[in-house]
Amino acid sequence: MRTRTSTAMLIGGTTLAVLGAIVSVVYFLQPWRTCPDEDSSAGCAMLPLDASIMAAAMVVTLFATAVAIAGAASRKRTMY
Repeated sequence: MRTRTSTAMLIGGTTLAVLGAIVSVVYFLQPWRTCPDEDSSAGCAMLPLDASIMAAAMVVTLFATAVAIAGAASRKRTMY
């Protein structure tokens, strides 16, 4: 691969991995939820749509991490 493509893979993959991780953590904590039986939002049950969004964010995080690793490995290989 060319160096420009490797750099784009590294930067894009890292950016998407960080954003996916942030979305996963926010949906795991659910700060916007309130429950009548619980004092904290962490005790509330997760809605099915929230779970699917969190699962998609986790998949994006894993895929983007793999792309970033591939970009870093390719970049290292083309430099030498």
